[in-house]
Parts: sequence; C-alpha cells; structure tokens
Amino acid sequence: ELSLDISTDLIELSRTPVVVISAGVKSILDVKKTLEVLETFAVPTGTWKSEEFPAFFSPNSGVKSPTIFENGMDVASAYLVGRELGLENGMLVAVPNHDPAGQNVE
Repeated sequence: ELSLDISTDLIELSRTPVVVISAGVKSILDVKKTLEVLETFAVPTGTWKSEEFPAFFSPNSGVKSPTIFENGMDVASAYLVGRELGLENGMLVAVPNHDPAGQNVE
C-alpha cells in the first residue's frame, strides 16, 4: 500500500522543539503507520505508564509503545537530551484515555 496522506502536524513535530502530550493517535488512523512516520522523521514517541500505544478514544490499539515514561522526569530528561544534542525535533507522549468517550461523565 502506498499512501502519502501524511498530516503536516507530524512533519511540523519533526522540526519544532516541543513536547506534545496527547491521548494517542486518532482512532481513524493506522496507529502503527503513524508511529513509523514519526520514527522516519526522528520524532521520539512514548506512552505514559503503558506498554501499549493508545488509540485516542481507547487506551488500547494493539501496538507496542516504543518507549514507556514512568514519570515526568523521564519525559523531561528525554527532551533535554535532544536539546543538548542540538536536535530541533519535538516529541510525542501519549497518555492512555481510561475513560473512553466520557463513560463516567455525569
């Protein structure tokens, strides 16, 4: 399959030094392919205290997380190492949504 439908957000993340905290990859997208694109553009990705990369509305996608961040210091250290190396890219930290679609909303 050949598709060049790549969000400009992913490309921008490769050239903007920022930490993006997200609920994961949009559930309508292919999580594995999205992570591959981010890897191709040298954008570090990982999850917050989860071995599985979340699919935005669900904490589960079936895709193993490239990195697991156990605390804020892990995230900060990873980001700062990139800056010390002179890298211009950002990074993505996915936090699993354990209340998909607001099931616990009153």
